[in-house]
Amino acid sequence: MSRHYQSLSGPEGNWQIHYREAGSGPPCVLLHPSPLSSAAMAPTMQVLAPMARCIAWDTPGYGYSDSLPKAWSKQDLSPYVDALRSFIICLDLDRPLIYGSATGAQIAIEFAKQHPTLCSGLLLENLALFSAQESEAMMENYFPDIHARDDGSHLQQIWDMARQSTRYFPWNDESPAAERRSAYPNADIIADIFRDYLIAGPDYDRAYRAAFANERPEQLAGLTLPTQVILWTDGLLGEYAQRLREVDLPDAIVLRNAGSGMSARFEALQEAAATLLETRARTEGMTL
Repeated sequence: MSRHYQSLSGPEGNWQIHYREAGSGPPCVLLHPSPLSSAAMAPTMQVLAPMARCIAWDTPGYGYSDSLPKAWSKQDLSPYVDALRSFIICLDLDRPLIYGSATGAQIAIEFAKQHPTLCSGLLLENLALFSAQESEAMMENYFPDIHARDDGSHLQQIWDMARQSTRYFPWNDESPAAERRSAYPNADIIADIFRDYLIAGPDYDRAYRAAFANERPEQLAGLTLPTQVILWTDGLLGEYAQRLREVDLPDAIVLRNAGSGMSARFEALQEAAATLLETRARTEGMTL
């Protein structure tokens, strides 16, 4: 796996996107959850690399990518869609498959609606639906201020956020109803999440909040590209993801169940990616 930077032009001059790359074949762009980075995509890249050229960016403002230009001040997902469009064009990627998880899934959805000719399909995980009331209640306490404090208490706060986010959803609700896993992972995994919070800094919530606000059934209505959604039994979003089964979805969206365990998730990802790449190949053949 290699690491690179791509310069993009913006209203305030050039700025950079950091990304990781592995594999060969048709392109697949991977979009990570917030507040993580492309490092979190490494296991998924290993699964998909035998069938595609995998390119995982750090979302602007996360990991080692520069923040969005200040002129792109909208507090929604449109600046990230614009950045992704520039990134894909600058790398000269021909209709990539786009994988997205959580925040990455929401960016992928909005990108596919706005630029359907620039991608071939979507592979989504950790996609969920919230009511307006649920989103408002979650966001009230979900994104605490993590500015540095003299006594260092912000570090303990960030560690607690990182740790609890691996077991509960929402992370700040430790009730039995919010428990998604019965145990915490080892400290190294929590430390990786902790690090990504620190790198993102006090603005860690920008894409995160915009993604929360986007997780509505009506936001899926405009999708026309082939889309595979993995519903993993062990996923942290639990009932919020299963709600996708209860709403009318566009014909383009296929829900694919994955059983318990990481191997079941990876198998579902491989099968979904193969289906989407086959569809892409057929479409290319029809247009030759």
